Amino acid sequence: MTTTSAVVGQSSAKAVDGSLWWESFTQLLSELENVSLSSDIPSFLVKKLKDSHVWLLGAVSLFKPPSQTSREALNSQQVNVGQHRLIIRPELKDMALQISATLRLDEVQSYILVDRFIEQNNAAVDHIVQEFLHMILLHHYIERQCILKCTRQILMHALYVGTGHAIREEALKLIADGLESKLLSVFLDLLSCSHPENMDVDLITLWAEETLIEANLVLDILFVAYYESFCTCNGERWKNLCSLYKGIICGDFNFGKLAVSAEAVHSVYQAKAQLLLILIETLDLETLLQMVHDEVPFRDGSTFFSSSDVLEVDAIISTLNALETKEAGPLILAWAVFLCLITSLPGKEENNLLMDIDHGAYVRQAFEAASLSWFLEILQSDILINSDGPIAGYRSVLRTFVSAFIASYEINLQLEDSTFKMILEILCNIYRGEESLCIQFWDKDSFIDGPIRCLLCNLEGEFPYRTVELVQFLSALCEGSWPAECVYTFLDKFVGISTVFEINRDTLLGNMSQMVESHLPLHVPQVEGLIIPSRTRGHVVKMVDGNTALVRWEHTQSGVFILLLRLAQSLYFDCDREVIVTLDLLNRMMSFNQATCFALMDLGNSMNARETHITGQMQKIDLVEIICNLVRNLSSNPSNARVMSLVILILAKMLKCSPSHVTAVALKSNVFDLSLKTNSFDVGGTSSSSDSWLLSGRLAKMLFLDSEQNDSSYPLSISVLELTEQLIEAGVENDVVLALIVFSQHILVNHEYWKYKARHVRWEVTLKVLEVLKKCIVSVPRSQKMGEIIWDMLLCDSSIHNTLFRVICRTAESLEKLYVSRLWEPTEIQGLEAAICSVLDILSIMLSDFSKDFSSGSTVFHQAMMSSTKKPCPIVTSMISLISHFRNPEIQVGATRLLSMLCIIGDHSPPYLFGTSCFGPEDKQIADFRRSVYNVLSEQFLWNENLFVAVLKLLTSAARYQPAFLISVLDDKGKAEVLEALLQFAKRSDDLINSNPRVWLNVLNFLQALWQGASQYTDILKQLRSSGRLWKELSKYINIIAKTKPFSFQTLYKMEAQSLAYKYQCQAVILEIVACDMFLQRKLQLLNQKPDLSKEGIENGGFSGNVAKELCHFKDILSLSCDQSILGDLIQSSMSFDYDNEVTLRAKIAASLFAVHVMGKLATGDAGSLSVSLSKKIHVMSKKLSALPAFTELAAQYSQQGYSGGKELDLLILSDLYYHLQGELEGRKIESGPYKELSYYLLDSDFLQSYRSKSSEDLFSPADHVYLFNTLQIKTDMGLDLWKYSQWKPFESIGERMLICIQEANLMLLLSSSKLSALRAVVSVLSLNQEESTEDKSPTKREMSKQLNPSWIDHICRCFHSTLKSLSPVFYSSETILHFLAAQVELLLSLLKSNYKMIPINKHLLVLETSALGLRMLNDFIPSVAAVQRTMKLLLMLLLSSLECISFNLHSDNIGITEVRNTCLRLLPVLCNCLGNSENYALSLTVIDLMIKHCLVPNTWFPILQKHLQIQLLIQKLRDKDSLNLVPIILKFLLTLSHVKEGAEMLLISGFFPSLKLLFEKPPQHIWGLGLSVITSMIHSLGESSTYLDFIDSVINYFFKEKVYLISFYLNNPPVDFASDDRPDRKRARSQKRQTTLSSLKETENTLVLICVLAKNHRSSWVKAMKETDSQLRERSIHLLAFFSQATSPLLCPPLLKEEIDSYRNPSFVRSRNAWFALSALGCVPHSRSFSDISNKTTALILEDQSTENTTGGGSSTYFADTVGVQIYKISFLLLKYLLLEAKGAAKRAEELGFVDLAHFPELPMPEILHGLQNQAIAIVTEICDANKIKLIQPEIQSLCLLLLQIMEMSLYLELCVSQICGIRPVLGHVEGFSKEVKLLIKATEKHAFLKASMTELKRIMSLVFPHLSKAERFS
Repeated sequence: MTTTSAVVGQSSAKAVDGSLWWESFTQLLSELENVSLSSDIPSFLVKKLKDSHVWLLGAVSLFKPPSQTSREALNSQQVNVGQHRLIIRPELKDMALQISATLRLDEVQSYILVDRFIEQNNAAVDHIVQEFLHMILLHHYIERQCILKCTRQILMHALYVGTGHAIREEALKLIADGLESKLLSVFLDLLSCSHPENMDVDLITLWAEETLIEANLVLDILFVAYYESFCTCNGERWKNLCSLYKGIICGDFNFGKLAVSAEAVHSVYQAKAQLLLILIETLDLETLLQMVHDEVPFRDGSTFFSSSDVLEVDAIISTLNALETKEAGPLILAWAVFLCLITSLPGKEENNLLMDIDHGAYVRQAFEAASLSWFLEILQSDILINSDGPIAGYRSVLRTFVSAFIASYEINLQLEDSTFKMILEILCNIYRGEESLCIQFWDKDSFIDGPIRCLLCNLEGEFPYRTVELVQFLSALCEGSWPAECVYTFLDKFVGISTVFEINRDTLLGNMSQMVESHLPLHVPQVEGLIIPSRTRGHVVKMVDGNTALVRWEHTQSGVFILLLRLAQSLYFDCDREVIVTLDLLNRMMSFNQATCFALMDLGNSMNARETHITGQMQKIDLVEIICNLVRNLSSNPSNARVMSLVILILAKMLKCSPSHVTAVALKSNVFDLSLKTNSFDVGGTSSSSDSWLLSGRLAKMLFLDSEQNDSSYPLSISVLELTEQLIEAGVENDVVLALIVFSQHILVNHEYWKYKARHVRWEVTLKVLEVLKKCIVSVPRSQKMGEIIWDMLLCDSSIHNTLFRVICRTAESLEKLYVSRLWEPTEIQGLEAAICSVLDILSIMLSDFSKDFSSGSTVFHQAMMSSTKKPCPIVTSMISLISHFRNPEIQVGATRLLSMLCIIGDHSPPYLFGTSCFGPEDKQIADFRRSVYNVLSEQFLWNENLFVAVLKLLTSAARYQPAFLISVLDDKGKAEVLEALLQFAKRSDDLINSNPRVWLNVLNFLQALWQGASQYTDILKQLRSSGRLWKELSKYINIIAKTKPFSFQTLYKMEAQSLAYKYQCQAVILEIVACDMFLQRKLQLLNQKPDLSKEGIENGGFSGNVAKELCHFKDILSLSCDQSILGDLIQSSMSFDYDNEVTLRAKIAASLFAVHVMGKLATGDAGSLSVSLSKKIHVMSKKLSALPAFTELAAQYSQQGYSGGKELDLLILSDLYYHLQGELEGRKIESGPYKELSYYLLDSDFLQSYRSKSSEDLFSPADHVYLFNTLQIKTDMGLDLWKYSQWKPFESIGERMLICIQEANLMLLLSSSKLSALRAVVSVLSLNQEESTEDKSPTKREMSKQLNPSWIDHICRCFHSTLKSLSPVFYSSETILHFLAAQVELLLSLLKSNYKMIPINKHLLVLETSALGLRMLNDFIPSVAAVQRTMKLLLMLLLSSLECISFNLHSDNIGITEVRNTCLRLLPVLCNCLGNSENYALSLTVIDLMIKHCLVPNTWFPILQKHLQIQLLIQKLRDKDSLNLVPIILKFLLTLSHVKEGAEMLLISGFFPSLKLLFEKPPQHIWGLGLSVITSMIHSLGESSTYLDFIDSVINYFFKEKVYLISFYLNNPPVDFASDDRPDRKRARSQKRQTTLSSLKETENTLVLICVLAKNHRSSWVKAMKETDSQLRERSIHLLAFFSQATSPLLCPPLLKEEIDSYRNPSFVRSRNAWFALSALGCVPHSRSFSDISNKTTALILEDQSTENTTGGGSSTYFADTVGVQIYKISFLLLKYLLLEAKGAAKRAEELGFVDLAHFPELPMPEILHGLQNQAIAIVTEICDANKIKLIQPEIQSLCLLLLQIMEMSLYLELCVSQICGIRPVLGHVEGFSKEVKLLIKATEKHAFLKASMTELKRIMSLVFPHLSKAERFS
């Protein structure tokens, strides 16, 4: 709008009258119409009404004519209209002047009109004159009419609210300010108006029609004002109105000249009728009737008319001639009635002038002109049918007039008189469709209807002699529930029967008496079998002919019964008219009051059944059979269409009341002549009857003809569809239903091409067939047989798709044009919009069920939905446009929901099918859509919450699945108005938290979606972060929820519980947002640490611009996520779990109670209102129940007590079972026995399980995955609302109690699930905190760790124990408990990992006890339950984490060691039981391994394992091909077990070694070393006893003969080649081959350990077995040792496993730059390929960068490189040990022989090899000791130093052996250098006590090796 354009200088601005400005009333009218009439309007509408008061009061008079002032004002650049400013655009000025001349409208107002039109329609300015002039004119008239409609709506709304409401006050203020006079003035102007002179001829018709519409609206308002007594009409005003009416009908005004088209003629006719009804209403006939009733005399002041007024009016009326002017007749007749009533009042003699008026002459004149027919004409016209005016008021006026007419002229019951028939038809048209009038009629205190009630009684007196008129009138009077009940009671309580009777002297009771008596039984005509007994007296009603009279017999009989008898016999009599009216009455009674439906169906059995004298027996009738026979016997002749329609409708209504009974009777009667097939649903079968008219096409033809000829309210197509819908809802599955569904498809596809006598019926048919379609879709999950057929039809039939798409493929603009189109009636537009809403709902349901299914069956549907070539527009384009249709919010909501689903479909669909064009709308469409979204989100008041929530869900869906579309919507050239509106709305979070958390949850869901897609929403997140208030609002909300006091479910009301559930979900989403932002901020910090990263890389990470600036928000995140008080409150509030298992159990007991009750009913053949599907379910349950042994046992017991068998016995058992269950529901437990077993069966049955459905309250909320019981479907299947009308009424409390219990269970599940989502979110935040604290050692992160309070562990464990108590392994435990347990354990695990060093040992003990308790209980559950598996896994991980920390603390502190051991011993049996669970087998075994290795001593744990551990099963898993992943874990455990002699013996006996040999045939990766370790440990533990020599021999034989190639392989790791070719290229090649892995090095170590153990402990066996291969073994060992000794080139050993890569990230722990530690830093670098598999993109960039530095610049050592170095020295140590053992063995043999046998002396390494190892050891130990002079050396470094000194010691021993055996003397240069280095070593180690013993031994061996050194140089 140009009112907010750029500022223009005041010198160029002109000011005009502020009253020229008006706000658009179109939107105001829509908002008023959308407010329920029974509620007050919202405050924002109150303000709008007050601001618009002047315009509402002035009606359309404030639209001013052209003026010179306004014309001159447009010549300026700016026009000030009061407080509003218009920036004048020259191109619009010319248009405005043209509009002004055409409409005779003020120039400024014309400019406002043009400007608004262009803005709202985005019209091109250069085409406005040629193409849109007509639309602008129409826009102006619509604006004028909306003003009048707003006034009318205000008055009508004020009627429904009491005093004190704002809208009533506004209505009264309008009246007080003179609205009546203003309207009359406007109406007079409209009567005299003429078209503007400058108006084109083609616009005159438009002008005339719109002017007449304004006149109709003015008269509507006046009528409401008078009818509802907002103002009174005195005599003077009435005379003025009468003069206006006279002028209109006599042509004194130009009004009649406006009838230039059919629409204009109708409007003129409507205006005459309206004014006539106003005149009749203001005669105040109601007051006169009251005065006549109360006998109040007529005096001046008793009515609005004085005597003089009456005379003056009479003078005006007398000038009218009804014969000349037809419209004058009704007024003359009304005036005659008025005069007659006045003259009937007491004291009429006092006013002779009034008595002299001949009102009878007026009546005669009116009757001569047939004036009554004019009233009927009005009733049958669109004025009182399709008008949006006060129809009920108009009908009420006509009712009062007819009642006064009957009272005035005593209309007798002369059915032959056309006047009476006319009056009766008028009355039927008045009452039919107006419930309020019907209620007044049956109200005995309503004096107005008294004369009409007398007329009804006269009709009743001639029943059944005259039936049609009575039934027709009663049918009109049964509109509404209570009126329908009154009609039924009226008919049922008849006191006599009227028949024609010939009177004679014998039958007369007295000569002058009107009483007669029958001497013989009388047959009632046309009621075969109904007899009036002899000696029955009767009253003569009237004489018919001669001696023949109509007699009313005093014989009591129900009129309903008689009607049904006549209906049943109608096939044998010619009474078509009576059949139609009877069926119409039955249908209407059933429609409005279901109790009458039950009464009619049960007529033969209920108390209302009458005894009929038919052969002395009581006759019973079944209405269902009657109706079925009518359907079956009616021919398919189109003339019977209405009867067919009515009987099918009645059948459908009865089907709803008693599905099983009606279905059975209908199938038995074969209603549609459809031959039943033996193979149900065999559509292609050949057994169908050849004359089956349902499938033959005759019914379709009948429907087609009926649509052309039927203008009634009972189209046959709608009736057939109604029956189909009821059959589907009842769960009936047979060929009839399937055929009807297929026929409904025929109607859906073809009905739009039929011809309709009443056009709006087309849309009624559309709505009904869409309703059936929706029922089909909803029934699919419950229909086992038809579901697949229905889905196949819906998803694959393109004709159905095209039909649906033709309804919704429209734009908001096209719908708006319908409102101004002459071709569309208002009822048609309403029908079209209702159909659009229905189709949108249907498509949303279909897409929600198959959103990701793109199988061949569903592709057709999805392709059609996403096609961009749909005409007239694609679906997506249509939905985007319909969201802007604010005239109908339901369409907006439906379009928004469907577009949300299309976003998902577009994302999951294959690109080659749909591409991306469907979500690429044009800029104009995006702009309109953005404006609509902004208008919805910027509403200050949530006047339409559903639309607001739907828009938020659409934005959330787009954010997750269509980011490009969302960005185009949110980004409006940098403005981001939508985002700003959302932020403004978020500021109201304080109010929303308590008032409407559901809306706030959807806001948060959208924000979460943005954060989850951060990489695509960089700019959007930047704007959100820049809002300083956002994090404060989120933090405030977290604080509020965190401080929520613990609740008790029993104390919560339903709304409170739902609100609390939404609050917990809000908390969960906020915390998830915080977690996402923490992750993004951490990523941002990594990017900030890499300033050389490319811009593209930064943007891909989700951030752009100044990274440092983005980091400023991290403080807010940390304050929200790491504050101890906040986290503490969050843990306190979210950890408690108040799930009451008894609530779920009560629901199941209540359901079982209901089922048992129904079983008893079904056993007696009474299915009540239960659906057919539910009846079948319970019938099947009953069969299974009666087949149980417990039931048989009870039957035997009862038989022994004398009870008879059969059905009675079964009913007795069911009755007793019912009372047992009822007692349990009330708190009395069933004792063990048969009834207990039966109750267990019922509780465990799947009765309720079939009603479980996914919660869809919020599409993207955490509660989305909660499955609840569908209470609505349960209630529908039960038909509970109908029980109160049937014989099931006494048992209604059973069903209600079951529903209440189920609702409570649902509520508890929803609340607990919401709390679970909040707990999981807390876990996410704490987990990220843990990662932050472990990966970053900055002060901030250290502070984060300090904030974590170990005391929280106590609270968590207490809550865990409490939750565990609510767990039970029986069937009624909820999985939610397990999920909550898992979340509690996860939180505890996060706390343990985040600050394990700060947690004292007693807390770990508590964790162990808690874990043991949880595992012990969960072991009792079915292990296949996923929730059980996950919870047990987390508990085992918790145990593992806690044990790791305990084992670490036990080494440093012995406090609590006894408690730890006792707890672990109690845990061991539980853990052994956990091994029975294959899912957690590995974890359980790992925990046991850790526990017995570090926390227990063998003499305590071994007896427990021996008792509870099934070692055979454990070893068998080594052979299981499906358990290969468990092999390493099992071997590690067996390794621990083998450390104990008893354990080794257990393994030996259990056959471990044979299993290992089988495993080694095709060994899994990295298990060679583990297997060797176990064997080594067994050998070591078994000792040198000769008992186990066979085992030792088998080991040696296997490994060193059968598997000698593997021994050789691992002794050649890394590959070492000492060939003589020393050319450079050969050396380089060998260097390139020297690549290994850390795992391979460990395998080599394990191989050497086995060799050493065998060579040392079983020397004789070893020597004997290795006699031929020992030389090769020593050579390989020496070669490998030589390689390690050189340390000249790096060994390539990249990190491959995840743990290795993790250790590569950590810094060096040795910090040595010597020998292999320096070389490992160069060779132990990762391949880039390794990182791509395990790291995210950012980590890969960092690590690759580090890798480049390491390989190019010398590299820095890492933890992994040090590990490889240590491993090399461990292998070196073992190699030396083995060679030393060989040397010792040779020395011992030489000692035994007395000489050295050089020929058999073992190979030993050269001194140079040994010197290299010595130098490495000295250098490394010296470096380490020097670097740690003043600080304690870590234990792992100490172990390394000791290892190196042992290597040095053993190398010296070998050197001594070599020198003595071979006579090699030390080289002098080496001795000197060695001496210097050793001195430095001794000096460096002096301050380290742990090396003292090793250095002493080292000095001793050095003195032996170098004895020639002087004492001064000795190492003492």
